[in-house]
Amino acid sequence: MTNFPTINPVEILQQRAAADPQRLSHMLLGASEAENQSLTYSQLDSAVKEMAAYLQAVAEPGQRALLVYPTSLEFIIAMYACLYAGVVPIPTNPPGANRSAQRLDSIARDARASLVLTTPDFQSAFTSSADSYPDFAALRWVTRDSLQTPSKRAWQPIRPRPEDIAFMQYTSGSTNLPKGVIISYRNFSHQMHALHATRTLEYSRDDAKILSWTPLFHDMGLLVGVFLTVIDHTPGIMMSPIAFMQQPVSWLKAIQKYRITASGGPNFAYELCANKIPLEKCEGLDLSSWKLAYNSAEPVRAETQEKFAAKFAPFGFKPQAFHPCYGMAETTLVITVYGGAQKTITYRVRRADFEQGKLVPTSSDNSKDYVELVSSGLPLVDYEVKIVNPHTRQLCAGDEIGEVWVKGDSVGEGYWNRPEETEHTFGAHIDGTGEGPFLRTGDLGFMHDGHLYITGRLKDLLIVRGRNYYPQDIEMTVENTHAGLRAGGGAAFAVNANSMEGLVAVQEVQRREMAGVDWNEVIKTIRANIAREHGIRALAVVLIRKTSIPKTSSGKIMRSETCRQFLAGELDIIAEWRAPA
Repeated sequence: MTNFPTINPVEILQQRAAADPQRLSHMLLGASEAENQSLTYSQLDSAVKEMAAYLQAVAEPGQRALLVYPTSLEFIIAMYACLYAGVVPIPTNPPGANRSAQRLDSIARDARASLVLTTPDFQSAFTSSADSYPDFAALRWVTRDSLQTPSKRAWQPIRPRPEDIAFMQYTSGSTNLPKGVIISYRNFSHQMHALHATRTLEYSRDDAKILSWTPLFHDMGLLVGVFLTVIDHTPGIMMSPIAFMQQPVSWLKAIQKYRITASGGPNFAYELCANKIPLEKCEGLDLSSWKLAYNSAEPVRAETQEKFAAKFAPFGFKPQAFHPCYGMAETTLVITVYGGAQKTITYRVRRADFEQGKLVPTSSDNSKDYVELVSSGLPLVDYEVKIVNPHTRQLCAGDEIGEVWVKGDSVGEGYWNRPEETEHTFGAHIDGTGEGPFLRTGDLGFMHDGHLYITGRLKDLLIVRGRNYYPQDIEMTVENTHAGLRAGGGAAFAVNANSMEGLVAVQEVQRREMAGVDWNEVIKTIRANIAREHGIRALAVVLIRKTSIPKTSSGKIMRSETCRQFLAGELDIIAEWRAPA
């Protein structure tokens, strides 16, 4: 392993503030130009020191603090303030219309947190449910109002060691209680150095500008939008996830307006833009500045990138800007990225063999006969990636799909206060060779010509009559059946309970009432499409209300929770069909 020097984000921000105090550090886009908010390096450093001095007066080094903020400059100030003060920050998803304080209470208990850093509005909103969570309410709450009483002492600089905890990222908890991933300064430093060593994420060019709309509590938003911009001396432009979801074209217009060079998101973001932005809203759009369009956080689909590129090429978008990548909270951020390839690399394999977990290349142009897979790039420098049979823990052959195991200094230190789960996930060894320890990612994939290809999640794999099916493929078939079905709003899963056994497809609709739409006829077409394209007869097809399908804090479908709600009769159903008993 390369012995990279430790990167201290505290020292870097102070250096930026001293050397270039008036340079833009971060800007949060509002609904209009007048509503934009921004911070220079000097302003950010000053605000951070003020909060850090307060934190040092009320907390001991190493204590944990929940950060409960929307996408805001306040979040960035609080994140750096914790690092300045030696407090361990835990970014969290703030409560909203469909999210209660229960998850925050669970995280606070698990992390044994001492503080909650938040806005006055969130603190006020929480008081209505304080009786339900007395321990959470009893924590020390810190808002901007708390700082009206100045600390009696000035901020005292700290010097963290590589093994010290920089921050904790809590997993989304899609199948169980959230787990806190410990990210040390060693992990953080290796990730930053490794990204630069690839020279793929060219954020540090003089004209570079990054636009991020992914949530700041999520690893992508946090590492890219909060830290990487400061380390690379690059202006960081932000917009809220809600603004993007409500008006996807606002993302593209912001790229044009601020001449953004790097921006991206999960595959569903490109799918949403390709399917839902009317061409008349693109008049005058210019995406020629966009040099790096990263695509990550879920399996990348070749057809999605092709649709997006075809639609927006007339507006200056270049297909070679696409840079699929792969990573997760347990590895700080990135595992694989593109290393200078001029276009997205794909690999076409025979569908029948793919469904048996085998890889046989094909040149067929019949979409029924092949599966086209997208490379997520090359492993970061010093990363070791293995494909392992998840049941035998033996290395897979080159033509087999297996679980992705990873080894490298960006891999987190483990789960907070969970030694058994840490050993299982972070301490895996390959049977027969003893190589390890490796991180078990829980993702399925394979290596080809040095590139990593992700095929899906191990826990989501559908096995029907001995054949392997990936839920995202069936979900895409379902949502493409009718314009009234919501993109990224479906879940496919297998059930074997209550005398039922087979495939279930659950899908959101755009609106309950759509002129001339017979949802029962749509269901018939869905069943026919699933049977024709995948050779499976569905056990049930359920159409549900818009935005009612369970999702993680990062926007991923919670298939296991959707299955539970299906079996428990808790789905908000508009129309459904179930096979006769």
